[in-house]
Amino acid sequence: MHSIKWLPPIRRRHLPVSNQPSKRGILVVGSINSDWVVPLTRMPLGGETLEASPIQYYAGGKGANQAVAAARMGAGVRLMGRVGDDRHGQQQLEALNQEGILTSLVGVDDKCSTGTAIILVEPQGQNRILLIPGANHALQPAWLASHDDVFQKAELMLVQLELPNEVVEQALHLANEHGAQVLLDPAPVRPLPETWKGVVTYLTPNLIELAGLTQEPLDAKSPTGQIHQAALKLCRQGFAKTVITKMGERGALMTTLKDSYHCAAPKVQAVDSTAAGDCFNGVFAAMLLEGCSDREAMKWAVRAASLSVTIQGAQPSMPHKAMLKVSGAGSV
Repeated sequence: MHSIKWLPPIRRRHLPVSNQPSKRGILVVGSINSDWVVPLTRMPLGGETLEASPIQYYAGGKGANQAVAAARMGAGVRLMGRVGDDRHGQQQLEALNQEGILTSLVGVDDKCSTGTAIILVEPQGQNRILLIPGANHALQPAWLASHDDVFQKAELMLVQLELPNEVVEQALHLANEHGAQVLLDPAPVRPLPETWKGVVTYLTPNLIELAGLTQEPLDAKSPTGQIHQAALKLCRQGFAKTVITKMGERGALMTTLKDSYHCAAPKVQAVDSTAAGDCFNGVFAAMLLEGCSDREAMKWAVRAASLSVTIQGAQPSMPHKAMLKVSGAGSV
């Protein structure tokens, strides 16, 4: 049996508004993709050909999206990842640099194309995504280890499963070694290795991912109590200190070994939910570093994610902090 050692509580501090990382800021180890969005009137049936609206191109990838979400809240952010030596990769880097995100550790791979996500979007904003990893899977554990100093500067690290398991594991243990808090987005969902126990502070599945991780029969209509029990199973197994289940229009549910807390989402007219979960994670991390409690940070994140689904595209949908202040997020 693996022993579980939890990290000490996060050191709260305010980050400079300049968007440049303080001594200990946010490090995102994650994917960078070109999103090809196809709006549909409905999903085609098997064997059916269905005419679609013109394809739209956006900067995306879970890692890049979360980095942008955090940066727009005023956090200092550094991104570690890979793009291909192609037009799409150059466009992603330019977009990230314009957000004030440090991209010196985003490598350009001349053997792989930039990762691509083909996103089918229905009128109500629901989406289905096909992922082509490309250069994201060229990231190597040894390369992360050679940049150990970057993990020393991180107070909170965000990572997702659009990277190979061995890369995620290296990132988790480097963050653990240097005392950084870890926010793991288990998407796309797959079983979590036993060696990841005790190193994740916040695990943030959506309902589909929580069902996949726990083998519980969950869906959008599952009672909050049932969702809490499934998340509690992951806490008890040591996969996270806190599980935050993202429940779409129902908001989010925070589960720990001691209690649970549900934050409802405001009613909005959704057009594209592609990056709502990424928006949640980036904003949650940024507000933690600004000094918010877990519950306060979750309120900001739920409001931000709700606003993001009213805007087409992944990174274009990430709200700036001023937009949330106007909408009253800080007082929810």
